[in-house]
Amino acid sequence: MRGLVCAICLSLLCSSVAFAAPKEKPKKGNPADQETLNFDAPFVDDSNTKADGDITDWGNYKLADFSTLLSGEYDYDWTGPKDLSGSVSVMYGAERIYFYIKVKDNAVVAKKKQWKSDKVELWLTPEDDKGKALGGLRGLQLDLGPMVDGGKLGVKWLSGKQGGATAVGFIGDGGYDIEVSVEYSALGKTPVMNGAMRYCVLVRDWDQDDPNEDEAAVGSCPINPKSPKSIKRDKMGKISLNLKDAMWQYILDVDKRHALSPDRSLAAAKEPWVTEIADIGGTDTPDLVAISGDNLIIAGYNLGSEQLAWFTLKLEAEGTGTPAKIDVLDINGDKKPEIRITRDERCTNNPLTASRSYLFRFENNATHFLASYVNEVRSDDGSQSVRNTYTFTKNATIQKLDPKSSKDMGGCSLDGSSDMFEFLMPSDSEKSRVQPHI
Repeated sequence: MRGLVCAICLSLLCSSVAFAAPKEKPKKGNPADQETLNFDAPFVDDSNTKADGDITDWGNYKLADFSTLLSGEYDYDWTGPKDLSGSVSVMYGAERIYFYIKVKDNAVVAKKKQWKSDKVELWLTPEDDKGKALGGLRGLQLDLGPMVDGGKLGVKWLSGKQGGATAVGFIGDGGYDIEVSVEYSALGKTPVMNGAMRYCVLVRDWDQDDPNEDEAAVGSCPINPKSPKSIKRDKMGKISLNLKDAMWQYILDVDKRHALSPDRSLAAAKEPWVTEIADIGGTDTPDLVAISGDNLIIAGYNLGSEQLAWFTLKLEAEGTGTPAKIDVLDINGDKKPEIRITRDERCTNNPLTASRSYLFRFENNATHFLASYVNEVRSDDGSQSVRNTYTFTKNATIQKLDPKSSKDMGGCSLDGSSDMFEFLMPSDSEKSRVQPHI
């Protein structure tokens, strides 16, 4: 009996013993958990937009939020979005791209012996409309440390040539704001007319309330704070740039407000507008050439003004309604671009169609007409045609009759032909002609 009682007591004793569970390792941030934030950014006028700390430039700006922990430990280095999280908004102009970065941080700190100061890094790289990189990855460091000590925000590129970027910060209750302006020229060739800017905002944070603390970080893309240069472009956020459409829409809107009547505005043109990107002014910022009917427009920045300016020219003849072709090229080798407009026009004296080209040059803040000439005259059914070819040199324009031209076609009269090179026909005794220099 005593043996039974002892056995029962031993059993109860064993059941009362508590074994400590193994200590759970702290969860750490994982960059792969952060989504990539893309933007269709609004276009702004560079002359009216600055990185000066006044965020009224942004109007009703749209902020994209990010709060996924990329580095550090949950509940120790980072306790939630009020401890550290961020938001970003983007605008772009013809010469610069702008960022508004808003950070929630419960303790903005400067550098101490065992810690670094709080920082923001903005990583950028441009690409064309086909996704091809047009410059290397560049990182811009925005250091909060000097501001905490009463100075200005520290701004520097992490590699390469300095300059081309300005930033202003403001530290408030519960965090800080930074406004950034970056010139495209600091990033290499940027296809602002129709391309993209890849970007990533990385926010680094030290609370400095424990000597064993690690850095916490959040970002707008799945970037690794320990090796940010290793980020792949397709993992970075994409900012769509389309200066061409933005410029053109702005021109149409301004013209509509000032037109004498809606039917006389550019938007009311009978033919579709054909637009082309070109370097007319010889600057780093491309320009725009557009034509519809007898309206020719040249628009761009640095065309006599830092603001968007456009010039309108009326052609003497109307087209047939088929889209015109626009070429911008150095025709005569003088290293100055000419604008060539080629389109179909109806002959006024018979049922034939002519392919006609116009040459212009933008110089001294004005559009100058140089010459016009006919490339081909053809019948409507295409069974007959006469072609002339033109070679432009520094000293002359050489015009030749294509020997494959039809033999029995009539002449073609066109509106505004007084300024046109006389067309060579098979019945003419001349088969080639040297025209005066254009």
